[in-house]
Amino acid sequence: MSRSRHLGKIRKRLEDVKSQWVQPAKVDFSDNESVRLATDALLDGGPEAYWRALSQEGEVDFLSSVEAQYIQAQVREPPCPPEPLGGAEPGLKALDSSSLQSGTYFPVASEGSEPALLHSWASAEKPYLKEKSSATVYFQTDKHNNIRDLIRRCITRTSQVLVILMDVFTDVEIFCDILEAANKRGVFVCVLLDQGGVKLFQEMCDKVQISDSHLKNISIRSVEGEVYCAKSGRKFAGQILEKFIISDWRFVLSGSYRFSDLLSIC
Repeated sequence: MSRSRHLGKIRKRLEDVKSQWVQPAKVDFSDNESVRLATDALLDGGPEAYWRALSQEGEVDFLSSVEAQYIQAQVREPPCPPEPLGGAEPGLKALDSSSLQSGTYFPVASEGSEPALLHSWASAEKPYLKEKSSATVYFQTDKHNNIRDLIRRCITRTSQVLVILMDVFTDVEIFCDILEAANKRGVFVCVLLDQGGVKLFQEMCDKVQISDSHLKNISIRSVEGEVYCAKSGRKFAGQILEKFIISDWRFVLSGSYRFSDLLSIC
């Protein structure tokens, strides 16, 4: 008697949706254990371990080549516990990997405390609570409303607070607009950069000879995406791909435009 082959959740659903004889089932939003096991295997043992886990779980290859390469490049080893003085004591066991939590099911606690918001931010009047909101959609192909020009006008009109979240920031002209707002008009500027884009931002600052003395009214911090932690303790952080600007708590620009000079010359 042959044993039925185990199918992972994604593979099972793919076979169901490709078959015209299978009736639609209720969508399952529960966690996929096979995906977690395969991701842990990739973190701990590389591509070969990943493929073995997929085979054992009967699951499809759910990661693109770019995603798999990113995970392997971003792996962070678990911190090494200090060795006890005089050698290991009898009866003490090594760290039990099965007792560690996986980021799939348990959010990973932040390793650094968030700095308190400036008092002026907390006490600032919030006009958006009183005014009627509206939304306008712009496209880069609209030459009469160039996205880059809209962003620069928004920065130029800001008078109190400017908050920017960006994955890559290498546009020198927009950076000049921000420096002018902070240093000439006294606007407090907070720039949040994806961890992966910090090096490019630093390169831009070095090329145009911007030092800390030019950033007195500007707070620049790096942020990272959700952290996935395997049971072994190895982990990797995702990317921040969201992009937005908040001006004076009144105007918000959000979209896919990146602060890159390459986009400005296209």
